[in-house]
Amino acid sequence: MIINLFGCENVTVKNITLKNSACWTECYNQCKNVVIDSIKVESRAFWNNDGIDIVDCTNFKLSNSYFNSSDDGICLKSLQPDVLNQDILIQNNTMTTDASGIKFGTASLGGFKNIRIINNRVFDTNRSAIALEAVDGAVIENIVVDGLQGVNIGNAIFLRAGARKGTRKGKVHNIQIQNVDVEIRTEKNPLKALPGIVIAGMPDQIINNIRLKNISIKQAGAEKALAKISIDNMAGIPEKPDSYPEYSMFGELPAWGAYIRHAQDLQIIGLKITTAKADFRTAIALDDVHQITFKTLTVKEPKSKNKIFSINSSQIKTN
Repeated sequence: MIINLFGCENVTVKNITLKNSACWTECYNQCKNVVIDSIKVESRAFWNNDGIDIVDCTNFKLSNSYFNSSDDGICLKSLQPDVLNQDILIQNNTMTTDASGIKFGTASLGGFKNIRIINNRVFDTNRSAIALEAVDGAVIENIVVDGLQGVNIGNAIFLRAGARKGTRKGKVHNIQIQNVDVEIRTEKNPLKALPGIVIAGMPDQIINNIRLKNISIKQAGAEKALAKISIDNMAGIPEKPDSYPEYSMFGELPAWGAYIRHAQDLQIIGLKITTAKADFRTAIALDDVHQITFKTLTVKEPKSKNKIFSINSSQIKTN
């Protein structure tokens, strides 16, 4: 790593450029009172070149910076079960990556709490604009994402609770994501036309208390002959509790707009999803989802059909 700080306090990094690390470009581990402002990262020398890694830090501010990285752009990790990332602000940053723009995980042992992600931009990115993953026992809670723009990316929002080691089970709750505008990239292979929103808990790890507001997602669409999963065999979609978390981990999914499984208490207000060409899949697929409200849902597609399909679900409200 070019910068690797452990257990440091009162750190300020400003107006520097970092290029082509041999691993993560920079890592701040168990640091307190950190200000990172107006830095530039150009790091594509190695596949594991995260732009910045924030690990179990407290009172951390990252702002006005640019990341061009082979791996995740801004990555928060928790490497110890008894510590966590907390009181963090990520604001006014721009990133382009071969992985995700902003990600919590994959290492997620302790937790992520009281984190604000404000007015960031992601472009030309293969995976998610925002991915919150608790797969090693971490608790992700009290997270606010407000203002996120994505252009030419693989997925807008990915929330995942899993248990890679089998015993420690992550928890994702109290998440608010709003004012998001994303254009999903046009894949050469239509099989990769996955939903813009994927929320995937487990039967014993329910993702809950989620608020999505003013979300706009534009998709290309996929033909029926090129997809493998339909709403008739949703029960056959694997759970994969111990797999590496990515929005594409389940393979093809039976929805083009949003796929939500094992979740409870969701409010989705002002969701607008658009597909440029006819897509045989339903716009939204729900499996084991309870207490979900859609308000001002807009679905635009060339051929009109049922907007929402659900199984094993209850208390679904639309207005």
